[in-house]
This record gives sequence, C-alpha cells and structure tokens, in this order.
Amino acid sequence: MKYLQTLGFLLLALAVSQSALAQKVYTWIDAKGVVHYGEHPPKNVKATLVKTRTGHSDPTPVPTTPTQPATTAAKPAAVNAADALKDPERCSQARANLEMLNTVARIKTQNADGVTVYLTEEDKAQQRTNMQQVIDQACE
Repeated sequence: MKYLQTLGFLLLALAVSQSALAQKVYTWIDAKGVVHYGEHPPKNVKATLVKTRTGHSDPTPVPTTPTQPATTAAKPAAVNAADALKDPERCSQARANLEMLNTVARIKTQNADGVTVYLTEEDKAQQRTNMQQVIDQACE
C-alpha cells in the first residue's frame, strides 16, 4: 500500500513539474517604466512573449585580442617539411577546438590521472596558443 502511495505521489509530482515547465512567460513595461515578467500580463498593456529555453545555451564568444603575426623565415628544406604537415582534417579539428576555446563555456577534460577537470582560464590560454600553432602547421 505504501508503494502505491509513493508511486502516485511521484507521478503527480512529475505531472506538476512538466506543466510548470510548459508555462509561457511575458514581459511588459508599466506606466512608470518598470519592466515586469509574469505568466499573465495585464489586459491594458502591450506584452511580449519571452522565448524561454531549458538545458544548455549556446557558447558565448570571448572578446579576442589581436595577435602578433608570426614571422617566418623559411629555408627550402623547412618548407618541404612544413608542407608534409599540411592536413585538412587536422586543420579543421584545430579550428573547431580554437573556436570552442574562444567562448566562455566551461570545458571539461581529463588530467594525467584520468580525473575529469574543468580548464582554467590559464589552461584555456595555453590551449589557444597550442591550437594556433597546429593551425599554422596544418592549414594551407
């Protein structure tokens, strides 16, 4: 009997939580210029439906600082070795990694012990430098 009560309570809680997530949210400005948010806007004001999202959001880009262009004084043998490192797949992966590193998103990785950790801003700066080097090597 206790099992059925618990199951019933859980189903009720699930139904209530799902209906709460589906509510619409409106925003409007009153006569004093104060912004309000709510489920039911007043009838005499123009209200705007707010697009709500649950889950994760898209990464936000970090403001970038201009980087110094790399000067290359290549020798003919070094040019041939550099051409051998050109790899379009590696290039596209490095560009995607750099794009992710240039956001304010928290990035998880595994350390040497296999423990999942988040990159600090210093770690991200070092990874940006590494990815830029890979791009310089692998991209045309």
